[in-house]
Amino acid sequence: MHAAQLIAQGQKASQALFLWNQFVADTEFLWQDTALVTDADAWQQQWFELEIINGLALAAWEEQGKPQDWAACWREGYQQEASELAHELLRLITGDSPT
Repeated sequence: MHAAQLIAQGQKASQALFLWNQFVADTEFLWQDTALVTDADAWQQQWFELEIINGLALAAWEEQGKPQDWAACWREGYQQEASELAHELLRLITGDSPT
């Protein structure tokens, strides 16, 4: 995956549960790409935080009977934190300073 693709995906990932789920899956092993990720330990630590949100949200969705429209629950319970976590992960490849 190229950096530009990853950034574009990451910027949209927090919009919905399954966009998030796909982003988390797609980034799981990117720490091994030394051309993209220079600090593998930081990447893995940050990615683990993404996976926690992913697991919690998927579990809640399943407990609610896997409804087709879960957008309100995602927005209320997970979207803000997911957005912040994705931003932090993307900083590890863009080299941007914390805001």
